[in-house]
Amino acid sequence: MSAEALSARLRAAQRSHLDGDWAEAERRYRSCLRDWPACVAAKSFLAFLLLQTQRPAEAESWLREAIAAETDHADWHFSLGMAQARQGRSGDARRAFAAAAALDGGQPMYWTNLAAACEQDGDFAAAEQACRQALAVDAACADAHFLLAGLCLRQERHVEARRHNAQGIVAQPAAHGPIARIEALCELDRRDEALALLHGWLAQAPDDPVALHLLAACGGAEPPPQCSADFIRRTFDANAAAFDATLASLRYQGPQWLAQCLRRLALPAAALDALDLGCGTGLAGTALRPYARSLRGVDLSGEMLARAADKGVYDALTQGDIIEFLTAAPSPVDLICCLDTLSYFGDLEPALSWMARALKPGGLLLFSIERAPRALPDGHRLQPCGRYLHDADGVEAQLAASGLKVRERRDMMLREEAGCPVPGAFYCAERLDWSGS
Repeated sequence: MSAEALSARLRAAQRSHLDGDWAEAERRYRSCLRDWPACVAAKSFLAFLLLQTQRPAEAESWLREAIAAETDHADWHFSLGMAQARQGRSGDARRAFAAAAALDGGQPMYWTNLAAACEQDGDFAAAEQACRQALAVDAACADAHFLLAGLCLRQERHVEARRHNAQGIVAQPAAHGPIARIEALCELDRRDEALALLHGWLAQAPDDPVALHLLAACGGAEPPPQCSADFIRRTFDANAAAFDATLASLRYQGPQWLAQCLRRLALPAAALDALDLGCGTGLAGTALRPYARSLRGVDLSGEMLARAADKGVYDALTQGDIIEFLTAAPSPVDLICCLDTLSYFGDLEPALSWMARALKPGGLLLFSIERAPRALPDGHRLQPCGRYLHDADGVEAQLAASGLKVRERRDMMLREEAGCPVPGAFYCAERLDWSGS
């Protein structure tokens, strides 16, 4: 058979491959190689198809033959690295990716795959260097930014990790929702772009409570004294189904601290009348139940309350605003829990005052805040994510003004965001006996 006829058969195999008829393409590649064993192009194309169909060991064999015949094809070395990586051989993959990058350093994916192999091999310095080579080629390479974010997290370089994560999100807008993109732009000090995105959102949905709140959070409107009920309902209703799993993945510390604090207090079993304000799906209720004679949960989100009901730990659940609930003068209780809820309030004085009124003398308030790294002029600040930071020392002053004495304060991680710890403060405060204690 003439060389021209064999070339025509190879082109026919490639057409089948491009058309997605992989079975026919494979048959034709193999037919070419039976009649033309020295055709390195057929070997490389067949190897690529084998990678696509999850047969990396066979792909590696064909690629080794092709590379032995012609060593200067960067894409063949890259495919060899992919075949080896899929077989769990990071060291071999690293060498193959390095060879590809040496032949053609202008391909960011060669560098990012080299970085991933180096990271898997435990060579974090080499992985970081490869990521930076990728960014030198393409500053908007999302994979390089996300890999760098992970590498920075390993070294507790949290500021860099947050920025690289944000840059990865901004570089890949189609893969992320508007809220993630808005937060990322603010992290990168590109608030004008975040506001433009929000104005576009509001042009389509002028009354959207999430967009309106985030507009204020990003500096495009006056910050409200607290998050609106509509914002909270919309946000938590939308996230209720995956809420417990999401908080577990974020290493949320609220229920663990609560359980430990209750044990330290040595409270009697099944003896307390308790309220769980902002109870959500009932994570705190599970820790409270052994100590409660009666346990009532309150939350704005109906979807969250439905999941709290499924846990079977509450005697009653009420849908509504926690301040409105407290102003309706419920019977005083022995204990109020309010975890990861006051981050949706600005000035905490009204909420703390109403909680103090709802406690019996000697009753306990257990709650958490997102802790600001330094003192804040107003004691609180609305963040681009839509939640409020609070000045922990200022909170203690507000507790004292409300007739509450701090029995415990633990400054610790509240949860993680993008792998970085969110500083929190957990409080146990006691209502003073107004007769003079």
